[in-house]
Amino acid sequence: MLILDVTNLPDRVGDLEFVRRLGRRHISHAFHDIDGTHSLLRDWPPVMSALISWVIANGLPEGYDREENAAHIAAQVESLRAPETDRFAIESAGLAALTQMEWAIRRALQQGTLLPAGGPLEAEESASNAEIIRRIWEGRERYDDLSDSPRVRDFVAAHTPRLFHLYEAVLAQASRDRNLAAARQDPAPWRVPGSLAFLRRLHAAGVSNHFVTGSVMSTPRRPEGMLEEVIALGFEVGPGKVIESAHGSDWNRKMPKDEVMRGLLADLDISGRQVLIVGDGRSEVQAGVAMGAAVLSRLAPDARRLRELHRELRTNYIVSDFCEPALERLLQAQEL
Repeated sequence: MLILDVTNLPDRVGDLEFVRRLGRRHISHAFHDIDGTHSLLRDWPPVMSALISWVIANGLPEGYDREENAAHIAAQVESLRAPETDRFAIESAGLAALTQMEWAIRRALQQGTLLPAGGPLEAEESASNAEIIRRIWEGRERYDDLSDSPRVRDFVAAHTPRLFHLYEAVLAQASRDRNLAAARQDPAPWRVPGSLAFLRRLHAAGVSNHFVTGSVMSTPRRPEGMLEEVIALGFEVGPGKVIESAHGSDWNRKMPKDEVMRGLLADLDISGRQVLIVGDGRSEVQAGVAMGAAVLSRLAPDARRLRELHRELRTNYIVSDFCEPALERLLQAQEL
C-alpha cells in the first residue's frame, strides 16, 4: 500500500515544495492529468492562444472550421498570439476544452467582432456575457445562476463544438501530428522526466491510477483522439494495467474535470481522502482541494505564474518532475 507521510519533513526537500501539509494518510487511488503533467507531446498553449486571438479579431466567418483555414492559422501561430490570450491559455489549463472554446466565442461577442442572430448584444446580455468571461478565467465552468439569454446561449452552444474541431485541426498541423510521429519512434523525450517510473511505482504499491483530462478523448474526426497519444507515449491503459482507466470530455458536451472526478469517486465508492491528484491545471487543484484529496502539482521551474496560482489555490505539494528523490519520502510504499 502507499502511505503519504510528511512527518519530520521540512517545507522543502530537494525540489519538492510543501505548500499545505496533510497528515498521514493511505492512498488507494490516483487521478492524473495528462497534458503537461505526464505528456509533453501536444505543446498546446501557443496554439490555443493563437486560435483565440484569431477569433477575437475575426469572429467566426463563413466556413471558419474548414481544413484550409486550419492550415492558414497553423502557419501563423507565433504571429497571432497576444499577451491576453497567452495568459488565458496558461491559466485555463485543466478546464474542459469546450469551456476554453466558449471563452473565445464569448470574448469575441464582447469585442463586437462576432454577432449572434438579431444583432449586437443588448446591455443585460453584455453584462451576463462579461461575467461568464470573468468566471471562466477564474476556473468556473458552470454559471446557471446567470440570465444568459436564449439567443446567446444557443449561439454559443452551436459554435463551440465547431470551434473545437478547428482547434484540434490547427493543433494537429502545428505540433501534435509531428510530435506524435516522433513519440512513436522514441517516446521518452515526450514524457515528463520520471513520469512512467512514477506511475509504475504507484501501481506496484497497489494504487489504482486513472487518467482524467479536460481534453476530448475521441471525436468523429479523430476516433482515437487522446488515447492514441497515451499509447504512443508508452502508457498502458486497461483493467489491471499501470493506468486503470482514462477519462476526458466529450467533443459536443462540456464535462468539467471536477465533475468527472466526483463521478469517479462515486463509481469507485471511495472518499477524497484516499486519492492523490497529480496535475498542472487549476481545475484539478480546485477539485482536489474541494474533495479533500492530496494534490501534487507538476510544474516546470520557470512556470512562475502557475506556481503562484497553485499556491493561491492551496495545492499541497509542487515538484518540477517525477525524478525528484524526495517523492519517495513523501509517498512511501509499505507491505500490507
